[in-house]
Amino acid sequence: MGWSKRSLMAVALLLGLCGCGSVNFKQLSSHGPEFNFIDYFEGHTRASGWFADRFGNVKRHFCGDFYGEQTDDAFNLDEKLYYSDGVVEERVWAVNISPDGVFKAESDALIGGATGLMKGSGLHMQYTMNVMIAENKFWKLKMNDYMFFQPDRSLHNSTEVKKWGMRIGNVSTQYYKHDGSDTCAAMENSAFSAVSKLSVAS
Repeated sequence: MGWSKRSLMAVALLLGLCGCGSVNFKQLSSHGPEFNFIDYFEGHTRASGWFADRFGNVKRHFCGDFYGEQTDDAFNLDEKLYYSDGVVEERVWAVNISPDGVFKAESDALIGGATGLMKGSGLHMQYTMNVMIAENKFWKLKMNDYMFFQPDRSLHNSTEVKKWGMRIGNVSTQYYKHDGSDTCAAMENSAFSAVSKLSVAS
């Protein structure tokens, strides 16, 4: 999918802000179409992105398959991430959002749950998570997470990552919806298809 010049400028601004200070959530969320987390993530969504350290060096790329479904108690979002270093990580989010935009989520990977606010075109949430950095090796990381729905209806996500109270890097992610046929697992001729085949075989 092609990106408009406006979207590229917005992403550059967002990444720049995340690299040197806090995002002005009020300002950025006042631009773009209204964002509804549940409407966007219902059904199939694919993500792609990378983790860069605090010096801007990209350390890991990833592809993610998401499937969202509303239940009586919560909106359940299944997430499966395929990292370029061969790690495959799975988790399920149970999300509840109040009418005034208060965001709460639980997952077995979260420590104490996630809390946030959905307003205008954006979502800001904070949480602490056990993240798999190698097979059977986890780091407890604190996330300061921003999602912004762009005028071209693409969704961009930037997450400041801290360990022991120090910023160690930033995760940059782009999402798009599909009908279920364009998953990471179905991708061919890519590093992620090889990871997927290894995961299925295990």
